[in-house]
Amino acid sequence: MWTSFCIVIISAALKGIPDEILEAAKIDGANRFTLFWHVMVPMIQSTLVVVLTTMIISILKIFDVVYIITGGNFHTDVVAMEFYNQLFQYNNYGLASTLAVLLLITVIPVIYLNVRRIREEEALQ
Repeated sequence: MWTSFCIVIISAALKGIPDEILEAAKIDGANRFTLFWHVMVPMIQSTLVVVLTTMIISILKIFDVVYIITGGNFHTDVVAMEFYNQLFQYNNYGLASTLAVLLLITVIPVIYLNVRRIREEEALQ
């Protein structure tokens, strides 16, 4: 659902890398792998973090689509749907709490990366 959006954003970031930097890396003897991992990825790191954040938010928000369209039937479980079922349908508070903590642990690295990126941008200004 969001793949085309991510591809467009990452493609725009890659096109924004100055050709002079890529040529300098090639002259210094960088192969394609080194050029990608040590030159291109660091230059588009903030874009990758934004795309990753957008993807994780959209994945975590998929609960409403699954709940409205299928109601959780037909084996369309996602973590948030299973959390909802365990809490409100089966009254299994322990498993529901575990699933909520799992969602929290999934989100913490994304929050950390965004806070770090924002602080780095503020430090540059």
